[in-house]
Amino acid sequence: MAAHVDARSRLYQCGADLAPLLAFASRSFAERFPLNANWHPGDVVWELQGAYDQRQPIRMWSASGAVVAAGWFVGPGQLWLETLPASEALVPEIVAWAEAAVRKPPRPGGVTSLSIRAYERDSRRTEALARLGYWRSAPEAVCFRMDLTAPLPVFEPLAGFSTRDCVGVDPEPRAAAHRDAWDHLGHIGLDAARSSFDTERYVGLLTAPVYDPGLDILAVGPDGVFVANCIGWADATSGIGLFEPVGTHVGFRGRGLARLVILEGCRRLKAMGHAWARVGTAHFNAPAISAYRSCGFELYDRTSWWAKPLA
Repeated sequence: MAAHVDARSRLYQCGADLAPLLAFASRSFAERFPLNANWHPGDVVWELQGAYDQRQPIRMWSASGAVVAAGWFVGPGQLWLETLPASEALVPEIVAWAEAAVRKPPRPGGVTSLSIRAYERDSRRTEALARLGYWRSAPEAVCFRMDLTAPLPVFEPLAGFSTRDCVGVDPEPRAAAHRDAWDHLGHIGLDAARSSFDTERYVGLLTAPVYDPGLDILAVGPDGVFVANCIGWADATSGIGLFEPVGTHVGFRGRGLARLVILEGCRRLKAMGHAWARVGTAHFNAPAISAYRSCGFELYDRTSWWAKPLA
């Protein structure tokens, strides 16, 4: 039986809640290693995209002045949750809060069930969800890692293409470079997908305490156009860097440009003393999976949705 955890919870209300949430994400990545955690500090910042001062569908549990667990609704009836290893006993309480939120009328989109994201390798978490009446209902993502203490792969440079970081970059073409990749996802069956990422959101990202323009990497084409991009997120506490997002201009795919920017990011993370790099994508995104494997990443874990009807 897990020990009782005496913790108080509160909703994310404003920008003052960002720092403790980031500290929790960093600590959970460090303490859960070699398992994954649901949020790297970079995940938190990327998901918020500048809305740090706004209320969020996030509840945080704190003990001894620090956040030790959190639950975050990422969509109607879809929850990500995480705890520090010593606070795993809070999982039933977090799930109970989420179930009550889903049951509370009006139900957004007519949601009648709760789905919770969990890693396959985290048997302690999946067993806890099973005891609460949840079962694995659908695949969600695949997760990769690279050992940065080993020599990085070396590839021939692509003629006419170069890399640069975003120190001093004009925010407008940088934001457009993201849309050039994420407005065109028909190759993975998301024909109607459109990115809402604009210059204002990118400028908001620049104010985040964990954003580093030196890890925001661009591939530049012969005519100076930004043709691929990725953001690397450093975390000195865990020594684990994360890439999120990664994308290539629709007109330049299939040339190894995603590999070009990711490996430049890995080189920089390694120089900063990080031991690991991680990246993930949807389980059905075959082009991204191929790109990450070509960089030298190894498939390390998978996530699934665990569901339960809430009549």
